[in-house]
Amino acid sequence: MTAPLSPPIPLPEHLQPITSVGNEDTTRGPHRAGDGATATLISPAVTRSAEQLQAIASIELDGKSRDPHLAGDGATAAAHLPVLTIAREQIRAITSVEMDGEMHNLGQQRDFRRHEGLAAFLPELARPSFAWVRLRDGETLDVHQHPTKSMILVCSGSVLLTGDNPKQLVEGDTVCVSPFSKHGFKTRPGEVFHGLSIQFEGDGLYEKEDAARVAFHGQLNNPLDALYRLNDELLEKHTRNSLFTLFNSRRLQNDPQLRARFTTALYVWSRYFQRMIYARQAVCSNPVIRDEYRKHFEEEFGHDQLLRDNYNVVDEAYDPALEAASSWFLTQMYQLDEAQKIVVVHLVVESSGHAFGLATAEIFGKAARASNYFDVHAIADDDHRNIGRDYLRTLPASALPQLMDICRRAWDQIDLVHSRIAAWTLGQE
Repeated sequence: MTAPLSPPIPLPEHLQPITSVGNEDTTRGPHRAGDGATATLISPAVTRSAEQLQAIASIELDGKSRDPHLAGDGATAAAHLPVLTIAREQIRAITSVEMDGEMHNLGQQRDFRRHEGLAAFLPELARPSFAWVRLRDGETLDVHQHPTKSMILVCSGSVLLTGDNPKQLVEGDTVCVSPFSKHGFKTRPGEVFHGLSIQFEGDGLYEKEDAARVAFHGQLNNPLDALYRLNDELLEKHTRNSLFTLFNSRRLQNDPQLRARFTTALYVWSRYFQRMIYARQAVCSNPVIRDEYRKHFEEEFGHDQLLRDNYNVVDEAYDPALEAASSWFLTQMYQLDEAQKIVVVHLVVESSGHAFGLATAEIFGKAARASNYFDVHAIADDDHRNIGRDYLRTLPASALPQLMDICRRAWDQIDLVHSRIAAWTLGQE
């Protein structure tokens, strides 16, 4: 028995097929074929039928309508280049893969890079990977996961998509699989499925037959786990820096003048933190992430003034190293991509803020009448450090080294901020 189909969703206007295109002042009225066409949207695996992808039957070049499948009459410079044709059968096939001592059936899988001509033609920098795949007569590709997003084109026949989002697929369907999504394929007796499997970064899933990038049993290790482990290790090291040593010494509890110097120095960092989140909000172009950032912004807004008012901060602390380290976080909001900014702001700064809040809430809860600033950071920052993790899960594994590098650098900077606050508090500036 096959799983029931997802309910149809009307095809949006921008996905309606067109049959011709005009340029400049010449128009070729497109004939759009709606007629009940539907799109099925499922996540994390998304399918598109061939009819749901925008199709053109002609293009206009030099005032003439031309069939885009023909390369003659100067329609494309590529017509003057050698054309390489490779039959599917010319690409060496594998039918199974061994993982953890167990053989797993693949039906038939033909990675394009197993063909010398195709391997030379495909670019290495973008590093897409292509493979013909086939299942027939009841063959099954077991439910599995892989660390990179993948696209499967149903070129002929039909097959059942299994796993997170079961669906019967037919010729012309496209399946988009997010990293670590569970999925597989199964044919019925007498059924044949031919498809094209495409990955967009790194090796093809079975390109290296002795090191396939898949897991058939249990959970595939999420590469982000390495980032989170690194962050936890650096956080633990962070809580042993000179500022936390000062907190643990109980000198702040017993010396009002020292507490006043501490809040004066802390106010420098608090002002830069506010400027950092202003900048991050202003330059974010991703609407989903921007909305999540907005909630964080609203919860953090005005905390520098809260600190100043609660603890009567009137003096200006000037320490060049503290200013430089604090301003580093502001400048990164104009230089980094969204994933790197999530690492800086939430994995690093908010994790530091949570530990800082826990350490100072006890000190200032007993030592001052108004402890709002430190209480807020002890509670709220625990939630704030998880912001953006859904976005990070959408990234390819190839993004991990860059994220780990910015994580290390951000911890170096926040450690410097803390060391200078401690030094200024103790009169060692």
